Amino acid sequence: MKDIEKNILIQALDQLPLGTLIIDARQDHWPVIYMNSIIGQLTGLDTATLVGCPWHGLLVDPQELAPQRERLLGSPALVVRHLRQRWQSRSGEPVDMALQVSPLFDRPGHPAYWLVTLDAEAAAGDASGEDTLRMALRDAQLRLRQLDRSDAITGLANRQAFLEVVQRDWSVASREQRRISVVVFQVDALDRYRDLYGKHAADSCLRKVAHAISGSLRRTGDVAARVADNRFAALLGGGEESQLREFAGQIARKVRELAIHHPRSPSGRYVTVSVGLGSVVPAWGRNDHGLLQQAEAEVARPSSASGEERGVG
Repeated sequence: MKDIEKNILIQALDQLPLGTLIIDARQDHWPVIYMNSIIGQLTGLDTATLVGCPWHGLLVDPQELAPQRERLLGSPALVVRHLRQRWQSRSGEPVDMALQVSPLFDRPGHPAYWLVTLDAEAAAGDASGEDTLRMALRDAQLRLRQLDRSDAITGLANRQAFLEVVQRDWSVASREQRRISVVVFQVDALDRYRDLYGKHAADSCLRKVAHAISGSLRRTGDVAARVADNRFAALLGGGEESQLREFAGQIARKVRELAIHHPRSPSGRYVTVSVGLGSVVPAWGRNDHGLLQQAEAEVARPSSASGEERGVG
């Protein structure tokens, strides 16, 4: 599958309103190869660390999967199987899961993967009293989470949503041993601009900068976000560090060429951005990425260079 198709597929799965995971049925231990963030919300577990974990490793009692495995393999042509399992959680309390399991075939009669989703109707049918209230609260939290993923001023992803995407791509990059990078663009002297022209003009300035950054991203999986009042970030896949710094410098120059007048800028007549980069080929099994923080630390370091050149080689 081409990279662009993989990225689109992952983004589509991330947007599903139900908890979803994919199991590799070609391997004997049936490892998890994908898990969306809703599963993490339900269990309190770090989804990135669970990628590669065998399916039975998610359960309170790993032996619970054995008879279910026989059922799945006994009738692999069935479109959907309904299972109930008790999963581990961060709190230590078991989480009852009603699941729908669908086979994904690489050839007739031979499932290569299992698509596992939460069976919302089955869970709702069994719930009553306190369980119903708990599920309603959980659904409300998930809806609020979806509403709270965008920055109100620019329309880009916000910091929380961006970190979720970084976490997801980190686990993929770790498995494929490819580079993953985060570039931070800090609008220089934004407070001075806001003091001079007011909030409305500052918001308009931020939208223009956001458009310049997001419009420069080339790959389907690249993501731009507003991660702080005066900071934007871009998640980039592939490329060497020198190429990424050159690309970041091109975006910084593009922002300057917007010619947004800023008489109080320390870097000239126009609005500029300073740039910081966090880039690494992640080691297998390491989950403490810190890429955004690394890029923010670089952009915050004192520099004698002009704003658009800071952090750019």
